[in-house]
Amino acid sequence: MSILRAPALQQPLVFVDIETNGLNAQRGKIIEIAAIRVENGEVVKTFQTLLDPGTPLPQFITRLTGITANDLHGAPYFEDIAEELSQVLSGAIFVAHNVRFDYSFIKQEFARVGSSFSPQLLCTVRLSRALYPQEKSHKLASLITRHNFTYSHRHRAYDDAAVLWQFIKHVNEHFPVEQVTQAVSQQIKTPSIPKNVPVDTIKRLPEGPGVYTFYGQAGQPIYIGKSVSIKKRVMSHFSRDHADAKEFAMSQHVYDIKAQTTAGELTALLLESQQIKQLQPQYNRRLRRLQKMLLIVRERDALGYDQLHMQDADEIGSENTQNIMAVYATRGKARTALSTITKNNSLCPKLMGLEKATGACFLRQLHKCLGACEQEESPDSYNARVQAAFDNTRIHDWPYKKAIVIEEQYANTAQAIVVDKWRVLGWFTQEADCDPVFTADYQQFDIDTYKILRSQLTGGMRNFTIKQIDTAVLHELTNS
Repeated sequence: MSILRAPALQQPLVFVDIETNGLNAQRGKIIEIAAIRVENGEVVKTFQTLLDPGTPLPQFITRLTGITANDLHGAPYFEDIAEELSQVLSGAIFVAHNVRFDYSFIKQEFARVGSSFSPQLLCTVRLSRALYPQEKSHKLASLITRHNFTYSHRHRAYDDAAVLWQFIKHVNEHFPVEQVTQAVSQQIKTPSIPKNVPVDTIKRLPEGPGVYTFYGQAGQPIYIGKSVSIKKRVMSHFSRDHADAKEFAMSQHVYDIKAQTTAGELTALLLESQQIKQLQPQYNRRLRRLQKMLLIVRERDALGYDQLHMQDADEIGSENTQNIMAVYATRGKARTALSTITKNNSLCPKLMGLEKATGACFLRQLHKCLGACEQEESPDSYNARVQAAFDNTRIHDWPYKKAIVIEEQYANTAQAIVVDKWRVLGWFTQEADCDPVFTADYQQFDIDTYKILRSQLTGGMRNFTIKQIDTAVLHELTNS
């Protein structure tokens, strides 16, 4: 007869704790591991060992745990204990405090020795939060103080695992069976999510397209993303974070998630780009542009040849985009790209702004320039080759005679974006049985918006419709 009354706790349980020499499973290794296996409410097996990580031990880990490099000298490697540990863990619910942390390290260690590891997970942080919602802290130290749990050595694997077993017994004694069963079952059946995110937050996420934002402990946005299925995309972050250092670090700092639905992918792409630039989230780097841009600008010289030069800019006006051949973040990246383009297309490094010498360019002497620097290649021929070389990077002409309205539809919501010369001018939104509402949102030319719009407008598969808009109507909308 099990002492654990809740049926959800009568399955085999294994209480696990680890000490590591790093903060994520990609860069760190386990230096101590303990597991306490419980069946029918009784401890049937225990496992505890130090492990040699094969890497140096940071001093702050020694200060935290008391484990020294000498302690690890001669300790087994994970591969030496993998089979025995697997037997202890096999078929049991994996219980840990902040379970995603311990699980990610152990899963990675098993993967390194060619074994898979995918148990059911039970997080005692989340269980404590579910049963004690009035408490502000659910750290292990807080549980120990609050419930008078006993231990000999804090921050040592076996003692911390034993505290978790004490917590489960405490919960079993102080809460109704139905409440414990519901709380535990909810944790086990719910896909693993970060310890600080309430389950209800995930449940409320929409299934359709839009933009989602992860918030940190202080309420600051730390990541913004978009998807055609918000809930599915958010869960994909957390299902693979054990194998991705960035995802793992980010998931540990997520405390809230909010979503803004859109009527389609294009609207979501544009909204994501705009919000990332405005809010500058910590974990968005690709779209988090610096204030300055480095432009590659084309000018026609007295002999009719296109010459390129670099130009710093805060913004790009829509009236002169035809002469911008490329946009880069730094001068160094621009020079590297120009050098590659010059060599791959037999262009002239002098006309490309890479050389200032008089006479023939250096590549001409190597017969790798076709002679524009000596007027041996005609301006028309050379300029056409420059145009072709930058076809994927230059800013193309606006392909419409007027501004356009791009319409998207999802479920009962319709949205439309008013765009002119690659600039977003505003948004239409229409709910079911309501008149459309226009919100003016005049934006300067933005290179990321340009890339999104051009990719979508020239793509073969469109999930939106396009209508040109009269100038008078556009003027009325944007000035109302």
